[in-house]
Amino acid sequence: MRKLASCLGCILLLTLMTQAGNVQAVELSASQIAEIQKEAEQGDAIAQKFLGSIYLKGRGVPQNSGKGVYWLQKSAEQGVFDAQFILGLIYYYGDEIDIPEDYAKAALWLQKAVEQDVADTNVTTAQSILGYIYASKKFAQQDDFEATKWWKKAADKGEADAQSMLGMFHLIGRGVIRDKQKGCGLIRASAEQGHKGAIESYNKFCAD
Repeated sequence: MRKLASCLGCILLLTLMTQAGNVQAVELSASQIAEIQKEAEQGDAIAQKFLGSIYLKGRGVPQNSGKGVYWLQKSAEQGVFDAQFILGLIYYYGDEIDIPEDYAKAALWLQKAVEQDVADTNVTTAQSILGYIYASKKFAQQDDFEATKWWKKAADKGEADAQSMLGMFHLIGRGVIRDKQKGCGLIRASAEQGHKGAIESYNKFCAD
C-alpha cells in the first residue's frame, strides 16, 4: 500500500507535466524530488522517467544530462513508452556537450517505442524520425526501403514530415517505385497542413 500511495504523487506530477507540456513548467519541492528519487531507486518505472526528466531539465537539481539519460534508460528498459521515445530523441538530435548523436541508439529506442502500438500522437513522430534515420548516410544500417516503410506508416496517419519525404522519394524513385502522381499527392497533403518544405517542393516539382 505504501508504494501505491507514493506513486499517486507521481501520477499527479504526470498529470501536471502533461497539462503543462513539459517538466520545465512544473515547480518541484525538495521533498517531492526526494520522494521521486526514492521511488526510482526502488525500481518504480514512472518515477525513473520523472527523475530522468528532472535531471535533463535541471528542475530543483543541477542539470545533468548523464543522470537524466541513466534514469530514462532504467524506465525505458521497463517498457515505458515516454522514456523510450525521449531517449530516441536525445540520441537522434544529440547534445553538443554531454550526449553525442547516436543513430543506432536512436533507432533502437524509437523502434521499441513504436512496437508498443500505444495510442499516442508521438508514435507517428517516432515513425517519421525512424524514416530519417534509415535514409541517412550517417547511419551504418542506412536502408532506403526501411526509411520509406516507416514514412509510409506515419504518412498514412497524416504526419506531414513523413508525407513530404515519402512524396519526394516517390518523385525520384528512391526506396519506392518512381511515381510522380503519388509523390505529388503526398507532397500536396503535407503542404495543405502548412508544411513549408512541402509547399516549396510542390510549387517546384508538381505545379504544372
